[in-house]
Amino acid sequence: MEKKKMKTRLLIITILCAVCVTSTVMEVYGHGVGSRLNTGFYRVEDEMSSKTTVSVGESFILNGTLVSLVERGFTGNMNIRFDYTNNESWFVNLLKSNFSCLAKDTCEKSIIVAPNQNHWYMDVQPTPNSYLLKGDETISYSIEITPLKGGTYHVHTDPNADIESFRYIGPGVTIIVEGSQDMTEGELFGFYIPYTAGFVLMVIGIVYGIVFVYRRKRK
Repeated sequence: MEKKKMKTRLLIITILCAVCVTSTVMEVYGHGVGSRLNTGFYRVEDEMSSKTTVSVGESFILNGTLVSLVERGFTGNMNIRFDYTNNESWFVNLLKSNFSCLAKDTCEKSIIVAPNQNHWYMDVQPTPNSYLLKGDETISYSIEITPLKGGTYHVHTDPNADIESFRYIGPGVTIIVEGSQDMTEGELFGFYIPYTAGFVLMVIGIVYGIVFVYRRKRK
């Protein structure tokens, strides 16, 4: 009976480890290499930027080609993913970071920006915005990007295809943005105000808890 339990536990642990490793492989991106290397449903080719140094508010264009590697068609919304290096405090970067990076050579200094936070740092206007990539076809794309904050960005095309089991981003290009690194409107309403409100509520809760305990002890 005890041996059966041990075998069952060992099997469960093995399955969990396999699932964790698979999940990690699916989410990891190397510098210049998309997930699962260059195999899968599609590939980003000829990714290049019109400029590598710009000022805050100055646009640059990220061009490339989305190539289908299969016979089935799929849809998606063209977007970007990027790492960002700035002069903010380590504490702020710690709160913003998800402890990952896209470009391994900037891991120690950069934070990876979540897709829904792109507007904190950049205005992104892709053409096409949404697409249908048919089997064995190609689509040329152009993404106009306007940085809102100074710093060093490593920007990748993110086709954001509707294929949950596969993700692939472009090789990426490093963009130096000169100018102010003051907080943007997106950071103010998406990061600083929510975190400040949360901190204040936490302090109020702690104070209330201390007062409640103190009063109970006096009774």
